Amino acid sequence: MIYDDLDRHMEQAGSIDRAATPLGMYVAWCANLQLVSRQLQDRAEQLILRVRYREATGAELLVGGCAGTLDALCLNEEGQRFTEAYYPRYMEDFRAVFGDAVYDVKDDWAHYDEIAKLLTKRYMHHRGVPGSKGSLRGSPWWKFWQ
Repeated sequence: MIYDDLDRHMEQAGSIDRAATPLGMYVAWCANLQLVSRQLQDRAEQLILRVRYREATGAELLVGGCAGTLDALCLNEEGQRFTEAYYPRYMEDFRAVFGDAVYDVKDDWAHYDEIAKLLTKRYMHHRGVPGSKGSLRGSPWWKFWQ
């Protein structure tokens, strides 16, 4: 199953770099939360590590590790479940955070941190973590991982 790819964004974005930014931030978030597949880890181990250390961007992982396509082969089972449920509204959330000029968002870690907060909130809600609509109050944080 293909969730998204660069081709869907090229006309509006005008360049690969601009098209890769929103999707790349999602891929970086998946890598940071260990939602990527074993197959992707084996294929792009060094690149994933560089993303986690913030030496490479999610756009670089998207292009270099995923060939510009976010599909089920890039994600583990949990990543697939979340992406199938959530990804159709991702660009709407991206616009809510950054405004309508989504392809003008600078591909840097400060912007990633902004969208990552919302993605993590959506993921925790998806997982049924108590208090995830706002904060983690009401349940110890470590119970999320159990």
